[in-house]
Amino acid sequence: MIRIMNVTDRYKFREDGNEIRIMPKYNFMRFLMGWLALGLIAFPVIFYYQPHMSRNSFQIAIGLWAAYMIYFLADLIFRIPVTYIFDKSQKCIYKKLYFSWKIMDFNEMTYFIHEEWGGYHFCIGKKRNQFVKNYRISNYFSGSKASNRREDEYIDQILCPILEAVGIPRER
Repeated sequence: MIRIMNVTDRYKFREDGNEIRIMPKYNFMRFLMGWLALGLIAFPVIFYYQPHMSRNSFQIAIGLWAAYMIYFLADLIFRIPVTYIFDKSQKCIYKKLYFSWKIMDFNEMTYFIHEEWGGYHFCIGKKRNQFVKNYRISNYFSGSKASNRREDEYIDQILCPILEAVGIPRER
């Protein structure tokens, strides 16, 4: 049975009295696990066909497989678990991977839409240099009907609570 994730599950959004936590890339976990499983299946297949390959072909296949697995493991270890913490008591925003560090204060934060390659996503950054260093806090949206529905859910259930916590006025 396929379970459809709601918007708070897709972003692993958690709000309590003191802080808001969001994992913008959490939605890609299932997708990434599928590609990793495909990579694990490919490994024995490569060795099964090794007697039918030249030595150079085998080395190229293993090299491509290794690059493929390193890329997806790097995503799994270093990109997916990034969490942004909006701490209401300290009035700061933290970025957490395996340890936390402060990226900005609430009064420095601005948000904007970053457009690229026919899609767009929401970003946050410091007011003075948001185009130099910014942090993506949403998945990509394309402008299709389904994407517009997902964007409306994101704005209502995730972006608005964040903006209210930070003190940026936004109408729902």
